[in-house]
Amino acid sequence: YEISYPGRQWASGRNRKFSPLHRIFEQDYAHFGQMYGWERALYCRKTAEPVMSFQEPHWHANVAREVEAAHKGAAIFDQSTFGKIEVTGRDACRFLNEVFANQMDRPSGRVIYTCMLDERGGIKSDLTAMRIAEDHYRLYVGSTAIKHDFSWLRRHQRPEQKVQLADVTDQLAVIGLMGPESKRIATQLGADWLNALKYYQFAKGEIAGHTVLAARLSYVGEFGWEITCASQQAEQLCELLRSCGAVPAGMYAQTSMRIEKGFLAHGHELDADINPLMAGLGFTVDWKKEFIGKSSLQVKSKEGVEKSFVSIVLDDKSAVPLGDEPVLRNDKIVGKTTSATFGHRIDAPLTLAFVHDQNARLDGVQVSINIAGTLHAGKVITHPVFDPQGLRMKNK
Repeated sequence: YEISYPGRQWASGRNRKFSPLHRIFEQDYAHFGQMYGWERALYCRKTAEPVMSFQEPHWHANVAREVEAAHKGAAIFDQSTFGKIEVTGRDACRFLNEVFANQMDRPSGRVIYTCMLDERGGIKSDLTAMRIAEDHYRLYVGSTAIKHDFSWLRRHQRPEQKVQLADVTDQLAVIGLMGPESKRIATQLGADWLNALKYYQFAKGEIAGHTVLAARLSYVGEFGWEITCASQQAEQLCELLRSCGAVPAGMYAQTSMRIEKGFLAHGHELDADINPLMAGLGFTVDWKKEFIGKSSLQVKSKEGVEKSFVSIVLDDKSAVPLGDEPVLRNDKIVGKTTSATFGHRIDAPLTLAFVHDQNARLDGVQVSINIAGTLHAGKVITHPVFDPQGLRMKNK
């Protein structure tokens, strides 16, 4: 019955499951939170237990420091809690093409971002996939979606299909190395092959003697890679990255940066009531093939369903939006916020928001967000508020 302050972490059910990088973040005085049973670093360099409030969070400066590291130097994000599902067998490609909206029959070396839909066209999950071999895919799914997605795949596998599914989450660690200094670090460690990867490409190689699978991806909008290695190698590899100047960063920094980039997250923006057209994810749909939810999605497409998510940058720098607040225009509710943060790269609080009124989701429209009874003015932006063209993460 205590107040559920933003960032409040409960004491029960803790310290049950640790990431392979837990000790590294512990050494950097991380404050941990619980996510689906995992202990996950929220921010680092903690000097005292955080004071709970509805005002500027106690960890504001810590997060600002970590964002700056990823923006100007190099930061290490622990993404090991991502679910990893191996899909193998003669019919792996055909099976995945039936359950995913995007085209899965791609050459090895290309990362595929796709959605898994239900019969109504709603998003059950969004994920990235890598085709490691002709009959071998690896799926990277949300930390809280592992059991759900694995069950969904198993349920939709037809008996005659030669497909094997395996949850290998605990066997593999994922290190996000992000920031412009990542290029130098790769060269310093004798892994220039990383710098040769283009955006949304992956390859297998070595970093200082450690065999890894690296994908040129960025959930924070900066140049970098998501590096997968065996769990038992993760700590040593992470120590090497730190010795070259990379700084550990937590979930709060990652969340702040992904909201600045307008990246949608399942459980916040995406769920079964939202379809890819509403989410602006039409590029993940291959209309030339059959997949679960296609017929319903075609109907919605003909009805002219449009992208319904926008960014809202608030005028008052002291405002603290939390998400799930009403969005108003001309004193009428036109939507609700879905994710909220302080954007340290734009130096302003901002939110992502689902807006159902077409006239309120145009660039420059003035709206208000009701935060605990106080209206805060803001401006609608229909593109990512930071680096809208994605040059920092896509270019060399």
